[in-house]
Amino acid sequence: MATTTPVSLDRSSSLPLSVANPDLVASKETVPEKLSVNGSDSSDSSAANKESDIEVQIPKAPLRGPVPTPLTNLDKGLIGWESLDDPENPMNWTLKHKWRNMGIVAFSCFILPLASTLFAPGVSYVAAEFHETNSTILSLMVSIFVSGFAWGPLFFHAPLSELYGRKYVITCSNLLFAMFNIGCAWANGVNTFIACRFLGGLLGCASLVVGGGVISDIFRREEMGAASSVFALGPLLGPVIGPIIGGFLAERVGWRWNFRLLLILGCFMSAIFFFAVDETNAPAILRQKAYRKRKELGRPELISALDEFNKRSPAQVFWHGISRPIALLCTCPAVLFLGLYMAIAFSYMYIFLTTVAGVFTDIYHFSTGIAGLLYLGLGTGFLSGLLTVGSTNDKLVRHLTERNNGVRIPEFRLRPLLLSCILIPVAMVWYGWAVQRRAHWFAVVASMFPLGFGLVSSLLPIQTYLIEVYGPYGLAASATAAGNCLRMTAAAFFPLVAPTLFHHLDYGWGSTLLGLLALLMCASMALTFITFGQKLRERFPPKL
Repeated sequence: MATTTPVSLDRSSSLPLSVANPDLVASKETVPEKLSVNGSDSSDSSAANKESDIEVQIPKAPLRGPVPTPLTNLDKGLIGWESLDDPENPMNWTLKHKWRNMGIVAFSCFILPLASTLFAPGVSYVAAEFHETNSTILSLMVSIFVSGFAWGPLFFHAPLSELYGRKYVITCSNLLFAMFNIGCAWANGVNTFIACRFLGGLLGCASLVVGGGVISDIFRREEMGAASSVFALGPLLGPVIGPIIGGFLAERVGWRWNFRLLLILGCFMSAIFFFAVDETNAPAILRQKAYRKRKELGRPELISALDEFNKRSPAQVFWHGISRPIALLCTCPAVLFLGLYMAIAFSYMYIFLTTVAGVFTDIYHFSTGIAGLLYLGLGTGFLSGLLTVGSTNDKLVRHLTERNNGVRIPEFRLRPLLLSCILIPVAMVWYGWAVQRRAHWFAVVASMFPLGFGLVSSLLPIQTYLIEVYGPYGLAASATAAGNCLRMTAAAFFPLVAPTLFHHLDYGWGSTLLGLLALLMCASMALTFITFGQKLRERFPPKL
């Protein structure tokens, strides 16, 4: 069985066992067993600890559902939580403690997307220094960093976070991010620059996906909407603020200072994670606790109660961690098609990000620094979307639950997709014809607003939905990594097609074609999952 985040079985748990895993409850092969607190025997604990005891299912086959909250049982050599209210359990942390950790993770998730576009306005300076004239290579110098976001979490960060926990994986990843920015800052050729840029994105992006696991580690279902809104701030605002800072840096002190700034920020993130962030992954916490107890009690046989369910070697855990996102893409339609939905949305955002600077400098004759400021049109759309969708998503779910006779369905979170599947195509058509007709520059900036609002209306509901549905199975990081792989691959390589498309069809008809494709694909997927999402989820549960 995969190492999973335990689910508390009190009233505020993410999903009741019977709902989250009907196969487990109905199975004839399960044997109920009591785990009592602190290893007391039944004669001593029958009265005092009756309420603290929980019933767990020990399966003969690999467990396919949420793992119950494990309690310490010294008689059986198992180390777990001391009670259901154990303050060491991240689910039981105070809100202040939770939000301190979440805030630092969100800051890291802001710096990484910022790094993806910080360099965009300075491409012309690099082209002049390295004598590069191929427009595809110049676009690749910006987007290759994002392609690392797709594959790094899949093959490195998600499985390593299972073995060693969230904290140290993100800390080491931030340090690698800083190191490869040294190579970019002092590169003396295009090949060296592109290689360091790719490796910096590949090895330095852990927090973008592992951060989704942090949310499922510490927040209960009713708290996830607000936490996901904060987590989404970085991936949305980072690419907008990046060109603003990068444009003025490249213009005033040279393009290499963009990467020197990222080097400083990467070192700062590594230090703050090491000293100020606590481990949130329950299996990692209990392994550390079991290690301490073995030393304190002189009992080398003690193991984590979660490892009792998971007797696999580190190599098996690592391989399973790599295979789980791929398995989810292949077996769960929700992960595949919602990932494709985000891929379309993000690829269109990066088309804007990689072409807008050229539009304003070449057509409207703005300076590099001023052209970077015009990305604020996209930023205002993001902020408006976060304030609107982020503040109402939980309320919308509660309202729809009341209308559904008190039955809560995770698909209620996907209703804002109906808005995004219209706004994104509208933004593309608006942008293309405003540029082709040489409209006032403000018309081009204004076209970014519906795109920003539409991106939030897609990213936030989908991300929260995946964490809510797959978090109780310990698959939040894997589901996020699977969706992230699709959207970041599209965001890295789809913009490379844009220059050729706009060259042959011009901005108006090229953007109209992209808008129609987005309307057709996004609308069909949104309507399918809002209408039939529950049936698809129940028909194709995660079986890993």
